[in-house]
Amino acid sequence: RLRPSAEGDGGRRNHYRARLGWVSIAPPKTPSALRFFLHKLELCLAGPARRFPVAAVDEILRDVVGSALREQRYEPGPCREAAKNIAEVVKARVKALAVPRYKIVVVAHVGQLGGQSLQVGSRCLWDPQSDTFSSYVFKNTSLFAVTNVYGVYFE
Repeated sequence: RLRPSAEGDGGRRNHYRARLGWVSIAPPKTPSALRFFLHKLELCLAGPARRFPVAAVDEILRDVVGSALREQRYEPGPCREAAKNIAEVVKARVKALAVPRYKIVVVAHVGQLGGQSLQVGSRCLWDPQSDTFSSYVFKNTSLFAVTNVYGVYFE
């Protein structure tokens, strides 16, 4: 909850305590406008009303990646296109779930299965309370695919 700052807060006027720290604002002039403003600000900082549906995204990943690569042999050109297509289809199907205020990031890697190892890393600002991800690994006789979907809550 947002709370007006106390007198012993080091002289922070027009500051409000929120879950993420201090919010500096010039308060509206009327009490009803202030209540409305604080209500809207509190809604923004409260987090998602609906959580990101990880189980549904897992199912989408299994369906899209499996159907795209089940019978395919590894060839660099077609697999590059397959990775792009997988990312686009997964993103469209996840967006069709209509989870409000989440940014969707899809990363797909397709490579030759030849006894090598692969390390994939990614970095971003992350809030473990609201942000999440889903990952799927696929293998057949000649190729592998790693697809990650990140759901990042947009405050």
